[in-house]
Amino acid sequence: MRIRGIISLVVVLLASMSMGLEIPPGPVASAASPPSPLPAEGQRFTIEIRPEMELLAGVLSQTSWGTAHGPSGQGNEYFRALRDFLAPYKEHQAVKIAEELTRGSFVYDKPGAFICHLGPLPDLELKYEYDDALVESAGGKEKLEQFRLALRDLAEQSHFLDFIAEWRERFPKWIAAAAFDGDRVVEWLEGFFGPGPSGYRVILVPSQFNPNVGGSGAIISDSRGPIMYAIFPETGQSDNEPQFPEAMELEGLALHEWGHYFVNGALGRYPKEVASLEHLYRPVAQVVATIGYRSVESFTNEQVLRAVGVVAARDLYPDIPEQLLIMNEEASGFYLIRDVVKLLREYRVNRDVYPDFESFAPTLLERMAALPSKTERTVRRVLTMTTVVIVIGVFAIAVIRELRKGRVRSG
Repeated sequence: MRIRGIISLVVVLLASMSMGLEIPPGPVASAASPPSPLPAEGQRFTIEIRPEMELLAGVLSQTSWGTAHGPSGQGNEYFRALRDFLAPYKEHQAVKIAEELTRGSFVYDKPGAFICHLGPLPDLELKYEYDDALVESAGGKEKLEQFRLALRDLAEQSHFLDFIAEWRERFPKWIAAAAFDGDRVVEWLEGFFGPGPSGYRVILVPSQFNPNVGGSGAIISDSRGPIMYAIFPETGQSDNEPQFPEAMELEGLALHEWGHYFVNGALGRYPKEVASLEHLYRPVAQVVATIGYRSVESFTNEQVLRAVGVVAARDLYPDIPEQLLIMNEEASGFYLIRDVVKLLREYRVNRDVYPDFESFAPTLLERMAALPSKTERTVRRVLTMTTVVIVIGVFAIAVIRELRKGRVRSG
């Protein structure tokens, strides 16, 4: 999961400010030739809209969780049509189970990850075995299976695929509008970390929203090896056609979600060392728990990955001030960001010693364990001050942008 918040605005503003032009995000597919939703032989990066994810989003729109995480206005026209289509089935077992699950721990990245384990409609078979975290979030595999079968039954009763057929011809246009240079992101990730998974997938969800969360991810293993998914909801700002973030922001989101494959995998090999960082997690435990990081393991993975994002931004988007990126992460509770960025840059200049990130992981954890912890009171004071500085910075950028527009108009 990737919390966006203020930094998304910074990225967009800076992109539009840079010499009066957008920072090039790399090649983007045209509406006439959108990325194929099905991976061709040897194709590692794909982007698609999955009917199964739309079914889930439609069901969630009938729950209290879906209402709380709805669009800022009335929502795009497709979302409204989907919500209204499934409204007569509010008493269906699929909606009841979804309501029960989302009142527990089956939130954030879990619903999307659940769908990634399933095959296509109408069968919606269990294609990949559920992972332990997903099973735990639902309170057991039996509950996940009940939900899967209920979704399949709902799709059959409602003739859901007929609804999708009415809208499917629009999907390529929406995909093309959100396309970004995924190969560029993959090249950077594997250049920094080492060899990656067998495939990188993006699923766009035009009927799901969360203004504070840029996306979520899932790792699935098939016969060819692991596949890394990044799942991106709609912005929640459009009343007409669905709108997704700008290409450059999607690149950053994909880099983060796909990056979990490398970071979680490498650090997960050293559970004792990660557990020893509890003293660094404790001062911000309450802060980061509100955005989904409720353990020292998830906090450590996210802290390292956010630092990776800062390192990547210097390479991919050198016009974005690094200090704003760092302060944004500090304001979110990841107060070790400066130190971890330094450690990652040490890794990068010593690749003769550390051929890949996995070989560096023990050293990284050892060096992090030696970092000084802060009291909870000190951390909260720093977070507050950092947030104020970021808001002032964003306001200044916006003013400069408007002044530049005025010069262009007067010229």
